[in-house]
Amino acid sequence: MDTIGSSIEQRLRILEDREQIRELAATYCFLVDDGRFDELVERLFTEDACCDFRGAGGEQMAPMVSRGRAELRNFFTVMVPAALRDMAHTVHNHRVSIDGDRASGDCYFELTAVDRTSGEAVVGAGRYFDRYRRDAGAWRFEMRNAAIFFIAPLREGWAKQRFLNTFARVRM
Repeated sequence: MDTIGSSIEQRLRILEDREQIRELAATYCFLVDDGRFDELVERLFTEDACCDFRGAGGEQMAPMVSRGRAELRNFFTVMVPAALRDMAHTVHNHRVSIDGDRASGDCYFELTAVDRTSGEAVVGAGRYFDRYRRDAGAWRFEMRNAAIFFIAPLREGWAKQRFLNTFARVRM
């Protein structure tokens, strides 16, 4: 949205919206990492939200697509804990474009965790591509797509094995 020629009130609203969306992305990380999946889905996603998590660039990782809160809840409560534990992830370089009650954005993420299967420390990174919608006065994810660059054993580094065997076998 072009802010040149906009009123102070309009410009302030855009800044406040942008900050609320950045807070949404940070809260997502905390709720996922803390395993608070019901709160995550109910509070941060629209009723009709879609998530699509897959390997970037055609990597050998099965796509994990969830549509609607019931499927999202299943993905977060079943798939995430089955693959990773003790996760801590962050987002950065967040870009947001706002158009009224809708917005889009992208940001990078990085994570550390323990592979539930092997017990090994892992590192990961990727990029989220998001669409947001103001819903009942709050910004929520309407779509969250993750292009996962790697989730690999820390001891080997990401260049040798880009995806854990756990993720290569996952089918939804």
